[in-house]
Amino acid sequence: MEMHYQTWGDPQKPTIILLHALACHSGWWKWVAPHLKKEYYLVAPDFRGHGQSCWANSYRFNDYAEDIEELARKLDRPYAIVGHSMGGYVGLKVASRGVRPPSALLVGDMKIDSPEEELAGLHKAAQKSGRIYDTLQDAVANYRLLPPQHAAPTERVEQIAKECFHEQEKGCWGERFDRRALAIEKVEAVALARQVNCPTWFVRAKESVVMPVEGAQNLARITEGPLHEMEGVYHHLPLEAPEAFATLIRNFMVQTSS
Repeated sequence: MEMHYQTWGDPQKPTIILLHALACHSGWWKWVAPHLKKEYYLVAPDFRGHGQSCWANSYRFNDYAEDIEELARKLDRPYAIVGHSMGGYVGLKVASRGVRPPSALLVGDMKIDSPEEELAGLHKAAQKSGRIYDTLQDAVANYRLLPPQHAAPTERVEQIAKECFHEQEKGCWGERFDRRALAIEKVEAVALARQVNCPTWFVRAKESVVMPVEGAQNLARITEGPLHEMEGVYHHLPLEAPEAFATLIRNFMVQTSS
């Protein structure tokens, strides 16, 4: 499947594939990229059904992993993965499958498991049609981050919101995101972590409710890599603390390539 992606930096530099969260898009990385593009070649795809990539009939985690493996084949070079939330889980999938594994993996504030009640709610939401708005301004005004707690500047949230919608027939605005992708499978991060062979870092937002500290510590023990906690931020690391997150990514690249 053809994926839309954007890039920053020099293709001759070490490559990092940046993977966004569920219901997000590659534009979330645009505040991280300026801090890294002089040293690295950054490739940020839109997952199938997200951003400007095409919708699909299947949104299983293996589908996302296969898409990233195909992107890696086209790039035809060693690469690391930095994934936020679902992007981190897809990174674990790619690293555990061994088809075109990354040289190193950084996982940022990812869910570790899936309570049945939460999965049921997501599957119910996946059956609903996205809202239609008369104007882009109305769409942006109604956009909300999930989880809603965050420390990102308002203008940053508005900018990524604008990229979540596109103009439809009769001048109305609808979601680019295919809501069917909300019907995710059960997350089994511990099982995947046991199959990963590359150097792996975990990053947890200290104020986040998404990645409990005990679970993050367990994953770090399994992969024998470090766990970093970011102070003063909630779940949305690329929006809330892009410079600090970029610094962690730089340290990760330096330490895992030595």
